[in-house]
Amino acid sequence: MKRVVSFDIDGVLVNSEDRLRMCIKGDNEVDWDCFLDCDKLPLDKPKPRIIEYLNFIRSRGVAIIIVTGRRESMRDCTIKQLNSFGVYGFEGLFMRPDGNTEPDPIYKSWMIRNLLREFHILVHFDDNPNTVSTLLNTGIDAVVIS
Repeated sequence: MKRVVSFDIDGVLVNSEDRLRMCIKGDNEVDWDCFLDCDKLPLDKPKPRIIEYLNFIRSRGVAIIIVTGRRESMRDCTIKQLNSFGVYGFEGLFMRPDGNTEPDPIYKSWMIRNLLREFHILVHFDDNPNTVSTLLNTGIDAVVIS
């Protein structure tokens, strides 16, 4: 079974704060259709320190997978963005099915538990403390990145 390290995208590999600010509704709720719009990805910036760490891990022979709450319909623009930020050579990009609106802790813990059939996930890096807590409670090592 292949040993891998798993990374989230938004908030971990990518600083998406400008895109998020643009997509806050008046009641302080996120407009997810706005946030998950490929045309707004140019607002994002890479997080060089984390990307450097990802590439270091990969250079040591550990495979990288990416588990994101981004919709499957964003696959092409997401790969283009990641490649432009120096994130490439990952073993898999696992995205939320279009139409799935489960909170990240529920969706990602389900996805990662399913991926354990194929991969030995050493650790998952995520920016959502609730996702990390959920993963830890199911026996999956996870770390909060801010």
